[in-house]
Amino acid sequence: MSDTQFVDPPQPQNADGLPLRGAVAAMLDFDQVAAHIERAHTLRRDNGSPDPTDYLLRKKCLVDVDGTLYATRAGVLCFGRHPQQIMPRAVVDLGHYRGVEQVSFDVVHLQKDIGGTLFDQLGRIETYLWNNTHHGMTVAENSFQRVDVHEYPQIVIRELCANMLAHRDYQHADSACRVMLFRNRIEWASPGGLPPHVTVENILNAQVSRNPTILAVFYEAGYVEAFGQGLDTVVAVLKKEDHDPPVFRDTGESFIVGVYGRPLDMFVIDGVYATLSESQRKILGFIRRKGEVTPQDIRVFMGNRALRSVQRDTAALVEAELVEPTGGARAVRYRLRT
Repeated sequence: MSDTQFVDPPQPQNADGLPLRGAVAAMLDFDQVAAHIERAHTLRRDNGSPDPTDYLLRKKCLVDVDGTLYATRAGVLCFGRHPQQIMPRAVVDLGHYRGVEQVSFDVVHLQKDIGGTLFDQLGRIETYLWNNTHHGMTVAENSFQRVDVHEYPQIVIRELCANMLAHRDYQHADSACRVMLFRNRIEWASPGGLPPHVTVENILNAQVSRNPTILAVFYEAGYVEAFGQGLDTVVAVLKKEDHDPPVFRDTGESFIVGVYGRPLDMFVIDGVYATLSESQRKILGFIRRKGEVTPQDIRVFMGNRALRSVQRDTAALVEAELVEPTGGARAVRYRLRT
């Protein structure tokens, strides 16, 4: 059955709050709903009736049409017993690559069609990313206090997993969400691109959601920190923890968010990274973001810094075995050492 087959609703609603033809109330797991309500009450993110049916009706996860209760898209995706029986492509594909490009010979792990409810999908993706990125410690400046260091902030991983699932266009019935873990970054791709009137430039100010019911359920469960402010949270946390800002891309077919991790040498107290100058760290971060760059790219990026200083900084990164040159002398390019 296609999720585009809607019953005529009693009044206009958001797309994820429309009842699906044939999706009767029995297709929802009411025990799971009850557990969600208890969690939402504990977190003080909902104070309504604890009755599962009342909750589902109030949240537009169930809709009464001429005396029959139908589950909506949000109801099926959040609380369905077997969501993919109704929405087969409401799944996530996960790819893990050794390098910085999506190529088959660099695949570490590939898992297609991760299904279940959105909560199931979020949990499995978040767990994989957290378990397969780097975690360590360092020492706080001017003290001997241990400080835990993570390649990516956990709150950023969770927010962007939730953002991908809550904001994707489920009308794209043939497309799946995609999560790609590379050596230097993670990318989250949502089918459908950005909603009308939302652009990469205004996305932090435009409060538009394709699936507000799903987003509200995620908020109540504690999977997003602030309703309607997921990307703002991501930007703020990355800035606070001295990460590069996220990269937004809209291809029309997909909306992609990329986040770059910390340099791996940060996880060793006496590592090479600790000996780098500020300009060398900037160049290293630039190469990590771009994947591969020319000497001219580096000179332009470093702006007013003297040419000989830029050349000396780049040579130091090569000597430290953090960066490697490729190509001939006249066509040399620099990339992260693999």
